[in-house]
Amino acid sequence: MAFERISDNLHRLNENIRSFAESSAEYYKLDLFNKTMKGATAAVKTVAIAFFILFAILFLSIAISVALSNWLDSPSSGFFIVGGIYLLIGIFIIFFGSSIINKMMLKPVSRKFFNDDKPDQKERVEVKEEPVLTSEEIITEEDERI
Repeated sequence: MAFERISDNLHRLNENIRSFAESSAEYYKLDLFNKTMKGATAAVKTVAIAFFILFAILFLSIAISVALSNWLDSPSSGFFIVGGIYLLIGIFIIFFGSSIINKMMLKPVSRKFFNDDKPDQKERVEVKEEPVLTSEEIITEEDERI
């Protein structure tokens, strides 16, 4: 009677909790997959862009070296000048680069990371809510049935 009703309510509560846990687990699996794929595609895109920029810089450096060598009438001086410029840029990056790179990357990456974690209202899982009955209401319902 009253105990059967309580048992039934507990059984439905248990089912709702399991359903919620399964839905939450599925949501977090999909969220992890989404973030992993975004990271992987960003990494592939970055590597591809870096590859082509590296070759562009390489060919431009060779062209500038040859042009400087012809202009100075010395076959190797243009290459030494371009190499020296790259050496100075490398030394500058070693001493001052980490703070500049941190400033350039920290804000955009933190904005994307912390703003991207908020799930949309549409993505939330809805769980059916059963009417909540107090023990007195359950007992009176059982008494009315008898």
